[in-house]
Amino acid sequence: MKYGIIGCGNLGKALVRGLLYAGVNAEAIFVNVKSEQTKQRVRAEFEQIAIVESKQELVNVTETIILVVEPKNAKEVLQEIGSYDLNGKSIISFMAGIKRAEIRQYLGEQGKTACVVRVMPNVSIANGSGIMGITYDEANKAMLEEVLEVFEKMGYVLQVDEDGLDTITVTAASGLAFAASLMQAYQTAGNVLLQNEVASREITLRVFENVIDLIKKEGLSFADLVARIATKGGTTEAGMNALNQEVIVESMEACMQASLAKCKKIV
Repeated sequence: MKYGIIGCGNLGKALVRGLLYAGVNAEAIFVNVKSEQTKQRVRAEFEQIAIVESKQELVNVTETIILVVEPKNAKEVLQEIGSYDLNGKSIISFMAGIKRAEIRQYLGEQGKTACVVRVMPNVSIANGSGIMGITYDEANKAMLEEVLEVFEKMGYVLQVDEDGLDTITVTAASGLAFAASLMQAYQTAGNVLLQNEVASREITLRVFENVIDLIKKEGLSFADLVARIATKGGTTEAGMNALNQEVIVESMEACMQASLAKCKKIV
């Protein structure tokens, strides 16, 4: 299987790394990008993959075409590749907010029979710990078998209906930034006590890693872990009493709802 990637920004680079991590040979990865600057950067980071000059060449030499472009460029890119022969090929879109029906429409006549898949990943696919929401027609599942196996090596894959992809975008892709913001707040508060930014950062990283390890290894819930650490009358309980969990939940819900609303208005 040969993979053609159109667009190679941060997510595109994460995809290339993820494919390599999943065991795809570099010689089976082809990239098409617009700017000369991006071409030079891709060449510097991924010496063995091929950079093709045109989308037509990319379509001709690959079986799976993955679109990692901004939604505002969807129509232009899809109309162009729709002018080439897509018989037997899979079109996989990483574009937020662009429905499969729209993709088929922009592809024109080719869109009537094309295998169209939408995937909403986060950048952690680069090291095999990503999260991906995916939606496709069950009738196409057989021809997607190899692609799905590769994606599963890049992280947690959740098949959802198309409306569910927006929630994956918010909770998994945008969620990396939301979680990082919570960690930044923890680090900032810790530094007020420690007066040592390096130590505060390291403690923050290790505390959050410890939480994940304990929950995964021991099968605990978040509440279980809180109860284990916050013994009655102790220092942890005093801190927990001052922590307004309701405000945190309300803020996070507002954050996600705002992101979801934007996602639904994309393009």
